[in-house]
Amino acid sequence: MGFGRFVAVRSASYLLALVATVSILYVGTYSSVQSVIQASATDASETFERQLIASHRALSSAQMDAAVASFKESYLAQFGFNQPLPVKFALQLYNLFQFHLGTAFFLQAPDGSKQVVDLILAYLPNTILLFTTATLVVILAGAAIGLVAGRKAGGKLDRVVPAVAVISSSFPSFWVGFLLIAYFAYTLDVLPTGGITSVPPPTEVVPRFLDLLAHMALPLASILLVSVGGFAYVARSLVVSTMGEDFVTTAKARGISERSIVFKHVLRTASPSLATQSILLVTGSIGGGLTTEVIFRWPGLGLLTYMAIGANDLPVIIGTTFVITIVLYVGLYVGELTYGLLDPRIRTGD
Repeated sequence: MGFGRFVAVRSASYLLALVATVSILYVGTYSSVQSVIQASATDASETFERQLIASHRALSSAQMDAAVASFKESYLAQFGFNQPLPVKFALQLYNLFQFHLGTAFFLQAPDGSKQVVDLILAYLPNTILLFTTATLVVILAGAAIGLVAGRKAGGKLDRVVPAVAVISSSFPSFWVGFLLIAYFAYTLDVLPTGGITSVPPPTEVVPRFLDLLAHMALPLASILLVSVGGFAYVARSLVVSTMGEDFVTTAKARGISERSIVFKHVLRTASPSLATQSILLVTGSIGGGLTTEVIFRWPGLGLLTYMAIGANDLPVIIGTTFVITIVLYVGLYVGELTYGLLDPRIRTGD
């Protein structure tokens, strides 16, 4: 099939899969979702009442109560509380996909807003900054190491990479984080223990940027130590398997240099799989790392989820779960399209 039809088919299948997944989450958290909507309606009604008092002081208490009750009823009607269950489900799912995630019970955004979507928008950029940066470094370093190791299958580096991958991947990220804090923050006292900026933060642009880099150093290092070996092993395996293909043997027999074979043939053949792995890593990074953000007090989505769990803030827990699910599906979708673009065999079903 052509690439346009391939995109259309994959878009439809991923959209259906996303709706099915969110529906399952909705069914599993039905009672919690209803309590969240009721609480959000109460909060919105109280805000409406305060605005009404400020702007219509002549209203009697009975008129005030009637207006607030009418507002709350119309608010709940948006979520199908006056409709049969199938309609109620469709309306609540529709509102969920519009990111109407309700009001937090206890937590609030730095600007004071208690809207869950504002909380997520306040914390999500910090997660993107840390984990996407770390993932891109992992991809570049891992691909380079894997390429060098795979070119000389059976060599010293090729034997070291699998061992390092197994060892580094088995390290718990929180344990690595504790070691880095203990050594660099307490023993050497050269890097901060956590946070994203100093208190108070520098006012000038360059010192502020350097302060940010200093706070990123330890969490970034902990992610790299745990992740780079695994990606290097994946890249090494792809290069080794591709180097054994017939077209590589033919290229060698024709006298083409090894450098040209690696960069013009091997990497081109392995690029679909490497691109897919890279996109999945970047996608996973958006969800953040709960333990890493908690240990380093990095104000991202993982720390927000941890605080919401500790405070039993259901709207925030449900909202972060939904957003991470959306991000995961978008990443899988982009990875599928990228793979189909780089490898025409995927589009034809081969």
